[in-house]
Amino acid sequence: MRSALSSQRVSVGLLLAVVVVTLASGCSTKVQRLYRRAEAFFAQGEYELAAREYSRIVQEAPRDPLADDAWYKLAYLYREELDNPSAALIVYRNLADNYQGSNYVDEALFWIVYLQRRYMQDPVAAVATCRELDQRFPGKKNLRGQAYLEAAGAYLDAGQLQQAYELCRKITDDFTDRPQIAAQALLMSADITDKIGKNPRQALALYEQVAEKYPDTQAAVTARQVIGLRYYVEKAETEKARLAMQRQQARVLDNVPPLKQYPGQPAMELLAAIHSLLRQAGGQISMDEVVVISGLPFTLTFAVDRPELAQVFYRNPATAIAEEMGFGYNLWTSATPAGLLDNATSCLLQDRPLLVAYGEENAHWCLITGYRPAEKELYLLQPGAEHAMKLDPQAFLDVWQTSKVPALWPQGALSGFRFALTVRRRPADTAATIKSVLLQSSLAWQQRELMKQPAGSAACEELVKLLREALDARNTTSREQLKSWASTAIPLIISSRQAAARFFAEPPPELLDEGNISYWEVSQRYEAIVAAWQELSRQIEEAPAGTEPSLSEPERAASAEHWQQALEQAQKLARIEPETLRWLASSLAE
Repeated sequence: MRSALSSQRVSVGLLLAVVVVTLASGCSTKVQRLYRRAEAFFAQGEYELAAREYSRIVQEAPRDPLADDAWYKLAYLYREELDNPSAALIVYRNLADNYQGSNYVDEALFWIVYLQRRYMQDPVAAVATCRELDQRFPGKKNLRGQAYLEAAGAYLDAGQLQQAYELCRKITDDFTDRPQIAAQALLMSADITDKIGKNPRQALALYEQVAEKYPDTQAAVTARQVIGLRYYVEKAETEKARLAMQRQQARVLDNVPPLKQYPGQPAMELLAAIHSLLRQAGGQISMDEVVVISGLPFTLTFAVDRPELAQVFYRNPATAIAEEMGFGYNLWTSATPAGLLDNATSCLLQDRPLLVAYGEENAHWCLITGYRPAEKELYLLQPGAEHAMKLDPQAFLDVWQTSKVPALWPQGALSGFRFALTVRRRPADTAATIKSVLLQSSLAWQQRELMKQPAGSAACEELVKLLREALDARNTTSREQLKSWASTAIPLIISSRQAAARFFAEPPPELLDEGNISYWEVSQRYEAIVAAWQELSRQIEEAPAGTEPSLSEPERAASAEHWQQALEQAQKLARIEPETLRWLASSLAE
């Protein structure tokens, strides 16, 4: 259920973007100050403090324009982060009853149903809320269907099988134009019939109906598995059943775009894989736009002994980009072989590749584009390859289970990380997305730590500090550390800034229509930032690590000059990068 609900959870970035734009102009009220403080606590993971500030808003100014937003986020915190479902239920109910014009009411009613099932175990109340959702939001058919499935699950959880069965059949009849919902309800009907155990043939007929009527759904995959097992076990043909099932599960996708290779840059390779997923799913988007939406060009992390951290994200780029582009997604982190093969089968039958990290030493981001169980062939598309390579599934799994997933964002990808896009739920809004990303990035730059290392302005300060120490020719350790860091880290930093400069040089037409900002100037500023990083790299590269006794006085002077100029370049970057982000945020808020 967690993956199915992913796209319905609070999208903090989008909501924050709207609010920041609103609050940036005009005088700041007390409510607005409380809201900004709540948002800051939320972003920092201080959920109890955030909940306290949202509560103050709804108690002190219940009719303020920000009140319904505060109610919704407060309910989310109680539900997901503070383990207080009863409080969440009260807040959602208040939002639904007292803010009828709010854009959050439909989802609030859905979450009420969810909580009535999961925590109240009250199927009657869940059905009543579903009917309220019908009356108030007849056009929200997908949401209504998901709510009724929750209500049917509530009956099932309570052991009221007949009521669950009747509701499932009603869902199947009422949502025939929503195959995913109708198929899930019909599958639940089959499961209930099977659980009752009085008519195995009827249960089997229902499973067959799921597979035949809704062949391209996840419910059909499950139904086919049940059908195959039942049918062949009855005939004592277990091996034949296994082969038949495997042939049904076989699928190889030939429409997956190649992944561009970025040697030594795992973050860019991850974005290239996400770019391929989006294009295969029909998303019209360039690689440069993917890089910009990820927020990578607007972050900086400094650790002189860990140069790879120069290219990390402040959030999970896979889920963030999917949400910004309007796609649903599934995310798994179990490292079991059976789980991976089941996920791969499910995704491929939905014509979706599966993103995984794979490699014996340094794992690369790759896509599983095909699986033929009967032939023992798994198809893996790797960075830089034109076509997917065929692997023995067991040989693949032996490597995959021991692959070290690159740590690219806080609470990063766990062992067994797998990601796939699902259906597109809404069209992409490029202008709103870019505004959201830039505003979030401006806030992220103000955070002084990322991956437990100096970030944003603090990263600039640490770099300048180390360069000052390197001015002393006797400090050979600092010089050697900086030279090693620069050779690896600065190319990583430059690649993302170059992508931003290219993207803003030729932005999509819908972005140009927004008006409030000169994107040509944005491009020029990022070209200047790229040039400054390139100059810093050159000065550090050409500067000697120490002062040899055999060096002449002019050579020693030249060495000192290189380190001095490197320091000045770092000081320049410490000024222009945050200035550019502040300017962008200010321009977007006008």
